[in-house]
Amino acid sequence: VNLSPSSVHERTKRLFNSGIVSGAHLDVDLGQLGLSMKALLFIQMSEHEKSNLDAFVQDVLKVAEVRSACMISGRFDAIVELVTQDTKHLHRVVVEKFSSREEVHRIETSIVFDGTERHDLSALLQLDP
Repeated sequence: VNLSPSSVHERTKRLFNSGIVSGAHLDVDLGQLGLSMKALLFIQMSEHEKSNLDAFVQDVLKVAEVRSACMISGRFDAIVELVTQDTKHLHRVVVEKFSSREEVHRIETSIVFDGTERHDLSALLQLDP
C-alpha cells in the first residue's frame, strides 16, 4: 500500500475504533487439518420450538465442527455450515448433535463439492446506500 508500517497501524486502529472493522481473520486450509468435507444442514424446527430459534443458533455454534449458523426464511428455519473429516464423521455429527435434538423436526444435508469466498469489498463500497 506504499505506506510505512506505523501509518498502516494508525489507520487500522482508527478503523477498529470507529467500528467499521470489527475483526480480522486468517484463511486456514482446513483440508490440511484433516477437515476436508464441508456440508450444509438445512434445518426445520418443530412448530412449537420456532420461538427458540435464536437460542438454537447460538447453541449449535458450540459444536466444534460448526463454522456458521444462520436463521433463514423459507421452508427451513436455519442453515448450518460444518466441516468434517469424511462422510462417517459427518453422519456421526448429524445424528449425535442435530437429529437427536427434540426441537429439530427435519434436516436436509448437502455436501459442498467446491466453493470460494469473496473478501474483496471494493465493489460493495461503490454501491449507493
